[in-house]
Amino acid sequence: MTTVVVASFFEEEFVRRFREVDDRLEVLYRPGLVPPPRWEGDHNGPEVWERTPEAEREFLGMLAEAEVLYDFPRGHVGDLLEVAPKLRWVQGSMAGAGEVARTAGLLDRDEVVVTTASGIYSGPLAEFVLMGMLQHVKDLDLLRRDKAAKAWRQGTTGTLERKTLCVVGTGSIGRAIADRARPFGMRVVGVKREVREDDAAWAPFDELHETGDLEEVLGRADFVALTLPGTPRTEGLFDAETIAAIKPGAYFANVGRGKVVVEAALVEALRGGHLSGAALDVFEVEPLPGDSPLWEMENVVISAHTTDVVPELINAAQADLFCENLRRYLAGESLLNVLDKQLLY
Repeated sequence: MTTVVVASFFEEEFVRRFREVDDRLEVLYRPGLVPPPRWEGDHNGPEVWERTPEAEREFLGMLAEAEVLYDFPRGHVGDLLEVAPKLRWVQGSMAGAGEVARTAGLLDRDEVVVTTASGIYSGPLAEFVLMGMLQHVKDLDLLRRDKAAKAWRQGTTGTLERKTLCVVGTGSIGRAIADRARPFGMRVVGVKREVREDDAAWAPFDELHETGDLEEVLGRADFVALTLPGTPRTEGLFDAETIAAIKPGAYFANVGRGKVVVEAALVEALRGGHLSGAALDVFEVEPLPGDSPLWEMENVVISAHTTDVVPELINAAQADLFCENLRRYLAGESLLNVLDKQLLY
């Protein structure tokens, strides 16, 4: 019997699906032992939530038997290997599980596999990027001001057609952005860590370049979209020098990780007009501090790292992924979305 512990909130209908995958699974779950959702599809719960001493004892008893975990357990990431000595696989609820896996001490433990939710959030994040680009090029703010003032202002407008979009990070989110941008007539250029021979005709990008060519590619971009994970290699990649290499007047979007961008340099580029605007779902410090200049900038769209929270998609897709991986695990097959413990994605 393989013991599975569901360590974050899931509706009973989905837990029932986990149990129905195979009779060899014992699925342990009690809603009172995990953080309650702040909204439908939430797997984190309130930061201030804590278990009662009695609930903590019960939860530790479940973890002690766990061979498989759905999600990293609140309150027991740092000591995960101590409280779950039988653990062999963790399915994360997040696309970027590298940092939490590091905190859990799993990067040098080959016997414990970590899989991520990569791909589940890609569509909504791509829509956010396209929304930012469209509202910018069509000057939606001006249209709203004119409507409020009942001002019949005639003039020119912009378009995405024939513009160049540079997508930095060509994983599932980057490809989803490119898929949605190309029908608008955009030229989409992707930048990735390494371009291999079999990447040459990799749709949906018109061009692929390695990170070493980043500044040259940025110099041609009318729009820049970042989808990079937070790793030691990517942290601070977009500093003042890199941002200065972007084509003057370009529009900037970040739906990867906030620490990839030196925020002070981004603010200066926006203030000085080097960048014409930005759509940001992630930040160096979250929640974004109240004194951040970004709050006051009319040309900046801010989302509280929730633009990918689409309730009707999230838990169903999470459940589909976990059920498929449970089948594969029991069959001894390769799991989907295995975390590369060297690259952290």
